[in-house]
Amino acid sequence: MLKIKTIPQEFLKIEAELIAVSLFKDVIPLKGDAGYIDWILSGQISSLIKKKKVFGNFKETVLLSSLNKFPAEKILLIGFGKASNLTSPKLSYIFSNIIDVVSMMKVRDFGISVCIKGISDSEYSRIAVDMLEGVMKGFSKVPLSEDYTVKIAEEDRRRFLMLNRMIRQSAEGFKDKYHIVLEV
Repeated sequence: MLKIKTIPQEFLKIEAELIAVSLFKDVIPLKGDAGYIDWILSGQISSLIKKKKVFGNFKETVLLSSLNKFPAEKILLIGFGKASNLTSPKLSYIFSNIIDVVSMMKVRDFGISVCIKGISDSEYSRIAVDMLEGVMKGFSKVPLSEDYTVKIAEEDRRRFLMLNRMIRQSAEGFKDKYHIVLEV
């Protein structure tokens, strides 16, 4: 069974085994969730970038411990490449890839987010649709013999409602193939 749960709160407050966080190659200093995590973890991500161990390259993955500073046990940094080169097919692909990675890690309870603040509603909608398409494509390649819970946080009330509508529409196309439970 696939459970998709939307949560009306800040992404970094999700209680899960893991949260997947975007890391852009060309966003220095770090901003958004990656920047906040870096700050809370005393510059751990910046240090890895400075030592040339992490780059933010497309599909790059780095697993960090939350050091009990976040409700999630682990933080999975996902390289999104250059922010300026981010297209709908790339976004869909990267979110599909996140599902591949977490399933290989045997993580069954994880959080993701639309992940970009300060954008227009139309851009938010486009990115959310790409994210949902990627998540559904990713799960189409994963045997659902085990239960998965995907938690998607959105603290802005209006966008939370918009996201819920999009998730319902997106899940409709997959209900025949999977047992999908939507929780709000």
